[in-house]
Amino acid sequence: MKKINKTLLSNITILYVEDEKMISEEVSFFFKKYVKNFHVANNGLEGLELFKEVNPDILITDIQMPKMNGLELIKEIGSTSVPIIITTAYSDIDYFLKAIELKISKFVIKPINLITLISDVQDCIIDRHLQNKLFEKDNLLKIVDENVLLSITNKAGIIVDVSSSFCEFTKFKKDELIGESHNILRHEDTPDLFYKNMWKEISSGKKFSTEIKNRKKDGTVYYANLTITPVFKDDKIINYTAIRNDITDKKKLEQLIIEDDLTKLYNRRHFNTILNQEIRRVKRDNSTITLVSLDIDHFKKYNDTYGHPKGDDVLVKIGKVLKEHTSRSSDYAFRIGGEEFCLIFSGSKLQESLFYVQEVVNAVESLKIEHENSRNSKFVTISAGLIVQKAEEIINEDTLYKYSDIALYQAKVKGRNQVVLSEFSTKS
Repeated sequence: MKKINKTLLSNITILYVEDEKMISEEVSFFFKKYVKNFHVANNGLEGLELFKEVNPDILITDIQMPKMNGLELIKEIGSTSVPIIITTAYSDIDYFLKAIELKISKFVIKPINLITLISDVQDCIIDRHLQNKLFEKDNLLKIVDENVLLSITNKAGIIVDVSSSFCEFTKFKKDELIGESHNILRHEDTPDLFYKNMWKEISSGKKFSTEIKNRKKDGTVYYANLTITPVFKDDKIINYTAIRNDITDKKKLEQLIIEDDLTKLYNRRHFNTILNQEIRRVKRDNSTITLVSLDIDHFKKYNDTYGHPKGDDVLVKIGKVLKEHTSRSSDYAFRIGGEEFCLIFSGSKLQESLFYVQEVVNAVESLKIEHENSRNSKFVTISAGLIVQKAEEIINEDTLYKYSDIALYQAKVKGRNQVVLSEFSTKS
C-alpha cells in the first residue's frame, strides 16, 4: 500500500462531486482527516459553481448524476490544467468511452476503495508538479522518492538508481534492480522492435513517451505511461531518467469494454470499430481485406442435449482455437453474439484465405467435442462464410458483413462443417 503523504494532502484543495449521499459521506469523512480544503457538491450544477468559487487543485466526480452528469461538468469547465478523477460503475460503459476522449487523469471503479482513491489523488498532484509550489527542495525530493515511479540508468541502460515508490510498486528491492537493465521487467509480448525504436529516439537526445506493458517481480502484469528523458552534461548524454504513471486499472476497464466476458475474444462493439478501421487502412494501403463469419453447427441441439454450462465450455474452447489462429498484429477474432464469431485479416490472397479458414474449421472438429445430435458429425463443428475483396471493390462495412453472412448461410445449406467463398470476392 502506498504511504499516505499527509503534508502533500494538507496543502491542496479538492472538489468532490457525487449525488449518492451514502458514498459522498463515506468519502468525505475519510478525506477530511487529511485534506483541510475538501469541498463537496451533490450534482454537476453545484459542482460547476463550486469549481469557480474554490479553484480546486483536483476534481473528483461521479460519471452519472442528475441535472448535470460528470462528463457535462467537465465539458463546461473546459480546458484546464486541473487533474480530474472519474468514479464509475462497470455498467457505465458508454459514459466511460466518452470519458476516455476527454483525457481524464484517473478512473476509479465503484465500490470505491478509499486507499486507492487517495493514492490516485497523490499521483495526480505529483504528475502535475504542484509540489513545486508547495514544498522546499528537501521535502520535494522526499515526496518524489515516495510517490514517483522513477528509475535512472546510465548511457548503456543499466539501472543506477530507483525511487522507493518504484521498488514498492514492482516488488523488487533496490539492490535487485541496481546493476540490471529494464529487461528485468520486460513482458514477453513486447517485441524487440519496440526497444530498437526506443533506443534510436533517446540516444539521439530526444524524449521518448509511450504506453508499456511490464511484469512485476511476482509476475503481475501492469501497464504504465512511460517517459524517458536524456540527461545532458557538457552537451553529452550521461543518464536517462524514466518516469512511469500506472494505468493498469484504466487498461482493465478498456479491456472490459472491448472484450467478450466468456471467450475473452473481442466483442461485437469492438468488431464494428475494427472493421471500419481495417477497411480504411486497406483502402489507404491499396491492399485486400478478408472477413469471415463463423457459426457453431446445431448449437441449440448441443445446449438442449448437454446443458448450457457445457455449451459455454464449447464457446470457450472454440474461442481459444480462433485466438491461436489470429496471432499476427493484423489478425482479429470476435464473438459477435451467441454462437456466432467473426475473423478479420488483411493483406492475404484469396487462396491463402481459403486455406487458412479451412484450417480453422478442421481445428474445431479436431477438438473432438462429442455432439451426438449433430447431423453432420459425431463432434462439434463450425461453418464459415468468407469474403475477400480488394480496396477498390469494398463498398462499406455493412455490405462486406452481409456478403460473409450470405456465404455462411450457403455453407449451412450445403451440409455445414465447411467454408464457402462469397461470389462477391475478388476474382484474382
